[in-house]
Amino acid sequence: MTEFISSITPERKKKRELKYTLYTDGSCDQNKVGGWASIILDKNEKQFTISGKEEDTTNNRMEMMAIIEGLNWVYSSVDQKYRKYITITLFSDSIYCVNTIKYWITKWEKDGSVETRPNSDLLKQLIEVLNKVNVEARWIQRVSNQYAWSVDKIANERRIEN
Repeated sequence: MTEFISSITPERKKKRELKYTLYTDGSCDQNKVGGWASIILDKNEKQFTISGKEEDTTNNRMEMMAIIEGLNWVYSSVDQKYRKYITITLFSDSIYCVNTIKYWITKWEKDGSVETRPNSDLLKQLIEVLNKVNVEARWIQRVSNQYAWSVDKIANERRIEN
């Protein structure tokens, strides 16, 4: 009988453990009051929720803020020596944000046009965090599953709270 010795080193094991799923949403009303929310799931589907509210904002800013805050939360929650292994699958109902991450931001950074884009302050923050973690951005229909529904509800609740 042959014995198999595991070739999984502690470092490779940690790499497998650092897979996260992130659901994000932003909300804004006609008075420019906005809310954002992120639901973070680790590989065991343990759920963490963060959210916020801002005045004098737009829906695109809230969508982007939810993504930035969610990515930063994951990054800061991982021990520094393992951060290079973080992999995040991001789900957003904002085609603008998904396309920004997947296609446009690298081009804008290369041609120096980030400063000329709307929300350039947030784009700079997004670039900073995208340089720290591996992100696969995917578009998801609004409220198409329990997490998308929950994050939408939380963002709207934060927007309307006093």
